Parts: sequence; C-alpha cells; structure tokens
Amino acid sequence: MRGQKLMAWHLPPLLAGLAPGQSITGPPGSTVAWAQMRLLEATRMALAAVANDVRLGLQETVGIAAEWAEGERASVVISLPEGTDTQFIARAIDLENVEAWCDEHNQVHVAIGPWYSTKDVDQVVLSTTKVVHVLLGLHGGGKRHLSKQS
Repeated sequence: MRGQKLMAWHLPPLLAGLAPGQSITGPPGSTVAWAQMRLLEATRMALAAVANDVRLGLQETVGIAAEWAEGERASVVISLPEGTDTQFIARAIDLENVEAWCDEHNQVHVAIGPWYSTKDVDQVVLSTTKVVHVLLGLHGGGKRHLSKQS
C-alpha cells in the first residue's frame, strides 16, 4: 500500500444530530458551545476550499463535474455518464488510497477532509482521474464508459 489512505472527515456526534440552523447550547456562562460552533464554521470553510480545489482539478483533467456533499462524512460527489457501474468505480477509487463509496442513489462520493494538504488534494484528483480515465475512457469529456452490462 502506497502512503496513508485519505479518509473522509466525519461530523462529530455532538453536531450530527442538529437540525439545520440549530446550534448547540451549554450551561450558563460557558463558552464551550460557542467555541465549538466557531470551530464547525471554520471546518466547513476548509472543507469547501478543499472541495472546490478537487472540483476544479477534476474538471480540468478529466472533464467531469464534482460537487461538495455536506453530510456526516465529507465528500465530493462526482458526475459520471448514465449507465456507469458506480459501485465498480467507487471500489476502484477506494483501492487508490482515497476513501470512496456509493450512496443510496448510486452516486460516487470521494472523501475530503479539512486538513488535506495541497499534496492530498492532488492525490484525490489524480486517483479519481486515473480511475475515470482508465475505466471509462474519459479525458476532458470523452463519451466511452463502462456500463453495468459490460
């Protein structure tokens, strides 16, 4: 195995159950909840920056769109051609030392984290590009793809 596998950042359990717009509270006089919410805001900003760099890298190198997927596991969702065996693609990316998975809608998620260095972002882009290029023949918007029937 080359290097350490890049894994998705997980939303802490304390924050995972919050409804949108809801914030955590603490005992009177405590600033812990306030500080934790500021930390979450800063983490989201870092995740958005990483997701944007990955999105731009994938668009430039292989011509596929990617979008930040906020949730309990931080990721970008990549857009693949209709009929693509997404489970196969996710497993192939995962084997490249970048955590990847399919959601309940069969969309491929590729892990991002707030502490990814520029080198880590490059690894995410390179690993995803390599899999998409080799298995689907895509390079800047190609048309050939691996279907579930293949």
